[in-house]
Amino acid sequence: MAVSALIGVLAALWGTEAWAGVLGAAFAAVVSVVAVGVQTEWQRQAETARRRPRALAITAPGGRFPLVREVSDPVTVGVHPAETVEQNGAIDRVPTYVTRDMEPHLHAALRRGGFVLLVGESTAGKTRAAFEAVRLLHPDHRFVAPATREAVEVLLEGWEAVDRCVVWLDDLERFLGSGGLTLSTLQRLLLADRRVLILATMRSHEYDRFRDRAENDQSGAAQEVWRQGRIVLRQAQVVHVERRWTHTERERARAAGDPRLVRALAADERFGVAELLAAGPELAEVWQHAWAPGHHPRGAALVAAGVDARRAGYHRPLPVDVLRRLHEHYLSRRGGVELRPEPFAEALRWAVTPTVPAGANSLLLGDAEHGCLAFDYLIDLPAQEAVPESVWVAVTELAPLHEAYTIACNACLAGHLTLVLPTLRRAARAGIGEAERILWESDLPMRPAEEALADARLRLQALQEQLGANHEESLLAESMVASFTMHCGSYAEALRLYESLADRAASILGNRDRLVLGVRFGLANSTFASGARDEGLALLDAALRQSVRELGSVDLAVLYRRKRFVEALAEAGRISEAQDQVTTLDADCTCLPDAHPIIEEVRQLADRLHEPH
Repeated sequence: MAVSALIGVLAALWGTEAWAGVLGAAFAAVVSVVAVGVQTEWQRQAETARRRPRALAITAPGGRFPLVREVSDPVTVGVHPAETVEQNGAIDRVPTYVTRDMEPHLHAALRRGGFVLLVGESTAGKTRAAFEAVRLLHPDHRFVAPATREAVEVLLEGWEAVDRCVVWLDDLERFLGSGGLTLSTLQRLLLADRRVLILATMRSHEYDRFRDRAENDQSGAAQEVWRQGRIVLRQAQVVHVERRWTHTERERARAAGDPRLVRALAADERFGVAELLAAGPELAEVWQHAWAPGHHPRGAALVAAGVDARRAGYHRPLPVDVLRRLHEHYLSRRGGVELRPEPFAEALRWAVTPTVPAGANSLLLGDAEHGCLAFDYLIDLPAQEAVPESVWVAVTELAPLHEAYTIACNACLAGHLTLVLPTLRRAARAGIGEAERILWESDLPMRPAEEALADARLRLQALQEQLGANHEESLLAESMVASFTMHCGSYAEALRLYESLADRAASILGNRDRLVLGVRFGLANSTFASGARDEGLALLDAALRQSVRELGSVDLAVLYRRKRFVEALAEAGRISEAQDQVTTLDADCTCLPDAHPIIEEVRQLADRLHEPH
């Protein structure tokens, strides 16, 4: 009606029936376009509303985000249950909350907003402290708890309409990396004009993996996962939670009068109160004793398989049929039939049964229908053996793509390189740029360089628009464009790109940064490939020496750079020098697993160099 009236007014103003017809047709077209746009937006919102509830660990009626004050059970958000008691006619699965000494620091961080991360050992009380603090300070915020890594992207659909909310990421390591929480998604979640708080927890063991000093322990694909995680963690306000309670905290617990706290306080002070409430030490002891012949050795083997799946990076319940298959390795390693193992059904029932009848934690959480997840206290116990290849294979096949890529990187670091290459190819086909760059640097490309370069340019443009040209992610994408340009044979253009990037990257990241070292070697390599052989060899030698000095001579990236230097010496006719270098390189490659592709490549290169000329 309003549109028809407007057409009539304009027609009167123009004064002719012809103009009225033209205007009518024009407005009809506009209305049609608007109607299509409204319908499209409605369909998008409807699809988001349909997908969102499945992406959330906790929802309110109608699939909406609940208010923080509506989330009343701490166990539903990840708090470990203690012994269950009945109080005032209600079942209570967690004891009275005891104020922790670090709370002033935590509350100050929550008031500042942004990204807050609590770090501590398993069962230190991180999740409970975070939950109680947010209920106290932000009870009327919406509580947004993504269920999986992939759910983070689902939440971002229509996120611009969200205000006053807490994004809850318990066990942050489950969400880190491609397809989950990266710097880009972190910045999209923390809308500048919205009151959004990201509140996360992380075990100390996982957090330590991403400290700066751990960089030189990473190589190849694993280094990329480390770098992405480190960038995200650097954005957080970190609050450390101690496992062992202070004298003041123990006095507060004693004054609370909860019988569960009283029993925990009476136990060995080597353990934290929260640790004892969750029955962590008791579970560890039960698991150890279960291996005895005739006790529960098959149940212990099931737990071992579940623990190693999580150590590999798979933090979802394992299907029971997978547990059935994997546990045989552990049982055989411990003695097999000599252990007099119990039937499978009995073993599973034992593993998922709580430590006390009133319902504390069990070694495996879950059931036969929904799968089983190892209790996280067990993951960081000392003196555990290497994760077997069968577990790496199983969890890589089970995991969604981005999680499988992260697990494959962990497998690479552990030496199971036969698993890495198929998963890297799978990840690269799905558009994970880092995976394809790693394949190219390993001389294992999966498609023409021209196609890879086109995608790299698109990624660079998107990152520069979103994060700026001098952001670390943008600099990495720029180095990938230069690298793929080199692989396309455009050596002069690659040289120009590397020259443009080298000093800028060093000024932003520092001369010792791994990315900067790679760019300098790329600059030297493109100089040599462009025809300036003497200058190129000198630059390659200098760049390689710096890489060895900063990363070590057997770092995987350094080994590939050493191989390229040998090839360049041979191309320049300096055969004797190349032979000396390849002999040393071959000896250093023995630190890698036998199946690593560079070993065969170096040996073939050595054979060619020692052939009669």
